Amino acid sequence: MKINPKYLIYHDLIGFHIYAKNKSKPIDSQFADIGTVVDDSKSMLITEKNNIIKKYIKKDHIFRIDIQNDEEKKVLEVNGEKIVGRPENRLRNLRKKRWYKR
Repeated sequence: MKINPKYLIYHDLIGFHIYAKNKSKPIDSQFADIGTVVDDSKSMLITEKNNIIKKYIKKDHIFRIDIQNDEEKKVLEVNGEKIVGRPENRLRNLRKKRWYKR
C-alpha cells in the first residue's frame, strides 16, 4: 500500500515503526528507537519493542516515522502536536480543511 507522506498525520499510525525525541531536550540530541505503534489514542502513542510496552505523550515528543513503500523507504519527522487527537477525527479534519480551502 502506498502512503503519501503529505497525508500521514491524518492516517492511523498503528503498525508504523517510530523514533522519538523529547521536545525539552537540546536540539542536537538523538532520536531514540521506541518500536512499533500498537495503539493510537487521543493524546498517547503506545509502542512495543522487545515485548516491552511503553506509552508516549504526543504533545511532548517529536516523532520520526518510517514509511516503507514498495521500493523506497522514507522517514517523516512530525511534531507531536500535529497528531494529537483520535485517528478518526484527524481524518475528518482533513476533509474540513480541503472543503474550506476554496
